[in-house]
Amino acid sequence: MSKSKKKAKHSKKEEEQANRVMKIVFISLIVLALVMLVGFSFLG
Repeated sequence: MSKSKKKAKHSKKEEEQANRVMKIVFISLIVLALVMLVGFSFLG
């Protein structure tokens, strides 16, 4: 396998991992916002 094919395969793998991390971050932020809304509604 040539260097360019290895590099392309590696960058594709990195891109998929980055997409997964971004999804996890956004879902975590949404969940945190919902928890804060519920908490403030009980405290308020």
